Amino acid sequence: MSEASRVENPYNEWINDNISHKKAGDVWLALTGYRDGQIKSHWLRANGRIDEVKTACMDAQFASLTPSLPEVAWDEREIHDLFGYHPKGHPDLRPLVRTPRWPASFYPMQKQSDDHIEWTDVEPDNPAKVVEGEGITIMKVGPTHAGIIESGHFVFSIIGENILHLDAHLFQNHRGVEKALESLSVQEAKPLISRICGADTVSHQYNFLSAVEQLAGRKVPEMIEWQRIILLESERILSHLNDLAQIPAGVGFTVAHQRGLAMKEMWQKGLSAIFGHRFLFDAMYQEKLAVSKKEQLQQLLASFITQWHKWRKLADRQQGFHDRMRGVGVVKRDDAEQLGAVGVALRAAGVSVDVRTLMPLYRHNRIHIPQVTGGDVEARFQVRLQEVEHSIALIRNALEHLQGNQQDTSWSIPDDLTGEAVSYSESPHGLNAHVMQIQNGVILRYHVKSGAYRNWPVLAFAVAGNAVADFPLINKSFELCYSCADR
Repeated sequence: MSEASRVENPYNEWINDNISHKKAGDVWLALTGYRDGQIKSHWLRANGRIDEVKTACMDAQFASLTPSLPEVAWDEREIHDLFGYHPKGHPDLRPLVRTPRWPASFYPMQKQSDDHIEWTDVEPDNPAKVVEGEGITIMKVGPTHAGIIESGHFVFSIIGENILHLDAHLFQNHRGVEKALESLSVQEAKPLISRICGADTVSHQYNFLSAVEQLAGRKVPEMIEWQRIILLESERILSHLNDLAQIPAGVGFTVAHQRGLAMKEMWQKGLSAIFGHRFLFDAMYQEKLAVSKKEQLQQLLASFITQWHKWRKLADRQQGFHDRMRGVGVVKRDDAEQLGAVGVALRAAGVSVDVRTLMPLYRHNRIHIPQVTGGDVEARFQVRLQEVEHSIALIRNALEHLQGNQQDTSWSIPDDLTGEAVSYSESPHGLNAHVMQIQNGVILRYHVKSGAYRNWPVLAFAVAGNAVADFPLINKSFELCYSCADR
């Protein structure tokens, strides 16, 4: 066998194995790079099993999956930026995370030390992908925005009022969370994991605990599982309330916007009083819920449901509002599946995927998946309405199982924890996956693949073909966080 054949065969096997998983309907969890040159992809099968496919870099190169699986495009670009591994055959290998200010030889995830880096004194903007031609205007928005939203840079190619292409430049305030987690113990990592993102913090906490418990072989008490469901569904309601309030703002439906935000504030203040933080930071690490707190939650739920019905009636009866959302920002089913859309964006396109149906945590619950098609802003609005009401039902069911005093369930994490684990959850923004590699209680590698990260390229796709005035509405219908890109 020639040297070229020996090189190509592993590449072909890597590509074909991953394509086979996609064709089988498996859900892609993560693509993870490692310092030793390994690249691993993890797939979630319909029976709940997680399969691993791996390849090794040869001369710092590996075969790109992007031409066959477009949903991995950003992940391969990120691996290239942070490790220096070249995804051979990638169609658009522009920088994603790194900026022109990074020294050419600086690949932070390859380094084992935190040596001081001298940044290059140049403009920080990365090259944009734009449409060229007569009559085309390039419009740039951000990275600094009015109000208090985080930093994102958007480059629009427009002709007249029509958007031809959107190039989204995220990662403006990249924090290096995955690098910072290296060499930390499990206890030291907890607060950092909790603060990866304020919108999906409970999901991140759950994934972290799930990975640790897998490696430790812990059987989680059922009472703790019910409490975790309450937290996950409380976060889902909080996130969806924000999004449902912001969508009316995109069309000037001010009453629904303001009342929606007031309802969200009531829910958030209630969660703060019960669990100790407005964003639920560190809430899942507390494994005992006092009886008085359960009663508070029941009272909060009752007050919220009253306000929810009033707000939904207001939103439902405004036909002009719904007409404005229909046909805007469409993502068809085939495109959603090809681009790797998750969560609300995927279910609004008519794809009945919600990984809660595969999570052992929810084994005693029947998960309702909204039957919505259309893939437009209206469809994403309707999915959220149904999911809020389903989350209310799940919380009620969990509270019924939490009646009475909870037994002491204190558990100590083993100091010598060693191995690799993959965990996942259905965050408010969709599939959230974590990959943890740990040795003797010290984290060697920690990779986070959030729902918002997966959906940013889908948002960019949804904007093309719409009017400039439609962008705020489409953007709010996804309402993706920046922090999961800036992790």
